Amino acid sequence: MLRFNEYEPHYGPLTEAVSATNMEAHIVISFNGGFDKAAETYGIKQEDWEENKEISIAIANNIREKTKSSPGSMIHFGKGNGTMIDWWTGNGTPKTDLYSTDGSNISLKQQGGSQLMSGLNAETKSTFKAATIYMGENSPKEVDKLVDSMDSVLKTLTIQGNINSMAKAIKTKIIPKKLKNIKVGATGSKKFSDITIDKEKYAQEMEEMQAWKKSMKEITKETVKFFETNDKFKMWFCYEAATGEMKFNPDRYANATWVVEFDPKSGKNNNINQLSLGKNKPSPYIEKLAKKAKFRLSPKTSTGSRVSTKLRGTTSGSLRVTLENKEDTFHNFMQESYRKFTDSILLTEEPLNELKLFNSVKKWLTDLKNKLMSKLKELARKGLQYLLDFFQFKLDKIKTSGLELFGY
Repeated sequence: MLRFNEYEPHYGPLTEAVSATNMEAHIVISFNGGFDKAAETYGIKQEDWEENKEISIAIANNIREKTKSSPGSMIHFGKGNGTMIDWWTGNGTPKTDLYSTDGSNISLKQQGGSQLMSGLNAETKSTFKAATIYMGENSPKEVDKLVDSMDSVLKTLTIQGNINSMAKAIKTKIIPKKLKNIKVGATGSKKFSDITIDKEKYAQEMEEMQAWKKSMKEITKETVKFFETNDKFKMWFCYEAATGEMKFNPDRYANATWVVEFDPKSGKNNNINQLSLGKNKPSPYIEKLAKKAKFRLSPKTSTGSRVSTKLRGTTSGSLRVTLENKEDTFHNFMQESYRKFTDSILLTEEPLNELKLFNSVKKWLTDLKNKLMSKLKELARKGLQYLLDFFQFKLDKIKTSGLELFGY
């Protein structure tokens, strides 16, 4: 069995001057020979680069070693959109953050992130279409039905006041008469306003919000079931979500071929993986990534505490694809079960005696057995390899006897 080491993201010793976007530029400068030798420094101050160079140089060296990109060849993609294929509807944000002139397009992420996609209606539909095109005649017939069912929830709701206030009203079942001192406008705005609520209309908006969230849960179940029973489609869907290969087909730089999850603490423990081996050629890493992918439909709100200049709040339905950092293994299954059991014991407010403790242990073991059997049946339905991966067994050699008589 492999030992489990829980990773906790660290955010130092990078200084405050290094934002996520700045870090991309810091790495490019370091890759291209340092502040004095790099052809472009992207507005980074030399003292900021000097203060953080040990980390950025370590990351840059690791990228060069893994991708085999030529010295001095790295460019920061910067702001702006990539050129999308004509039928794609959605945002043009490139998957690439930095790229080398000899072909390595890199998506850069700080370790600790786990989201592969958070797509609104248009982006989600286009990603489904891309996966369907990759698979051609082998694409599952149920795709169109699933995408159509998502239409009812991948929409935008607009309400009086801000989203956070409505969430509170739903929880407390109390409709406010007036919302006081609410932030108005985009981030950075210093404008505030009081908002008088039309209670009858607000009650309708609350009902619509609750029905919307309920539908999301129901369609999430359909979505999860679809991807669990269509592994190949899931792999192609994740491939497109990670690389943007079909989306940015006209743009040689906007699609990612590598992903770098950098270590912001020392710059030495980076995870660098190739995403694509060529056009329509997912790397082995994509298959591992697809196994970790979890799907759910949920609200995506950029103005939780704020309102627009019209004093309205908005939230939109999105398809979120997150990556489980823990591998789906027997070791992690047992560890998670034990963690939940001990939490239930430690957090209970009732006094525990020996009998109650014995009954709690007995119930935990019974639940554990039932959940493990259910898990094994689920994996068995998917195939032998899933069971082997769960128990972390690796077959090095298979011996047979008697088949020699048949020419094997």
